[in-house]
Amino acid sequence: MARATMGFDFGLDSSDTCFKRKNRWLFTLFGISADSASINALPPTKANRPSLSFKEIEVQHVTETVVLPGKPDWKPINLVLYDLRKEKNPVFNWIKEIYDAKGGLYRPSSDLFKKPNAKIEMFDGCGDVMETWILENVWAQNIEFGELDMSSSEVMTCDLTLRYDRAYIETQR
Repeated sequence: MARATMGFDFGLDSSDTCFKRKNRWLFTLFGISADSASINALPPTKANRPSLSFKEIEVQHVTETVVLPGKPDWKPINLVLYDLRKEKNPVFNWIKEIYDAKGGLYRPSSDLFKKPNAKIEMFDGCGDVMETWILENVWAQNIEFGELDMSSSEVMTCDLTLRYDRAYIETQR
């Protein structure tokens, strides 16, 4: 006998429903995080997906104000990487492309500094990709190499706040 749902199941009881899980993802920032082509890349431990808001445009009309959506504003993303012992720290190498603290060089418009694209993939339980975000022209707005504490045995991480020009979801088949 069919169960009465009064139309409020929203398709959740379907046999092909697959929930996205918070622990099935990979954030690839080429050369920095989870890049299989680079042995020095650091594995991610936490991240968030893109967030978007629209600036408002106010239009005055007789006795009222009408508000319209304006330009899109992509919010920064936080990425936390395990800070593993590597021959060269990929995050610091990325910084050195625009800022060499030892040599006192700062070159933000250098041809050496490339704003790479990043990719966030979400997987189902079988390892198949369910969702892919592409972030274009990523750069590190803030980098924290972590707090040191003699009373703790926690693993060190490197926290990055990333800015990017735009993000979009690639369509899955």
